[in-house]
Amino acid sequence: MKYWAFISYSHMDRKWGDWLHKALETYRVPRRLVGKESRDGKIPDRLFPIFRDREELPVSSDLGANINQALSESRYLIVICSPRSAKSRWVGEEIKAFKKLGREDRILALIIAGEPNVEDKSGFSSEEECFSEPMRYRLTETGELSGERTEPIAGDAREGKDGRNSAKLKLLAGLLGVNFDELRQREHERRLRRARAIGAGAL
Repeated sequence: MKYWAFISYSHMDRKWGDWLHKALETYRVPRRLVGKESRDGKIPDRLFPIFRDREELPVSSDLGANINQALSESRYLIVICSPRSAKSRWVGEEIKAFKKLGREDRILALIIAGEPNVEDKSGFSSEEECFSEPMRYRLTETGELSGERTEPIAGDAREGKDGRNSAKLKLLAGLLGVNFDELRQREHERRLRRARAIGAGAL
């Protein structure tokens, strides 16, 4: 596979796309995890490269072919979920194309606004839905949406939920095939070491 992940988002959420792309590509995997076996082989020290939607495509008259090629060369699909992306035709088509590759279990979600699965909850309008239809339902053998629901692994960056950093770590745990709590503990230890080093330097 050429890419670790393909990031799909509404261009109205471009700032989040920029942030996530940089956050994933610059993340240094904890040394104790590097080289361990996962379902994608040995865990690398960095997740590089990450494909960021149509921003990286060459100028071409066949945008669809380029998108499909990039999706087929990506281990995972990360969807930045908001009411904007839920209404985006492009985002929906990218999710369906990835599912048709047989990789539904490799779709991850980053919730940044709105509410997932509002039809199952009271007090929300359909306008607040942040999961597009192809995200919420499995595909049939013919590639059409079925009535069977699916629940993707999600990091929730909304205020009062996981928060931006924990949501990022949840996505990283999914990409690396490791336990979220283990990754969070490693990140906590890393921050403590950094704080001690800064404190020692100040002294």
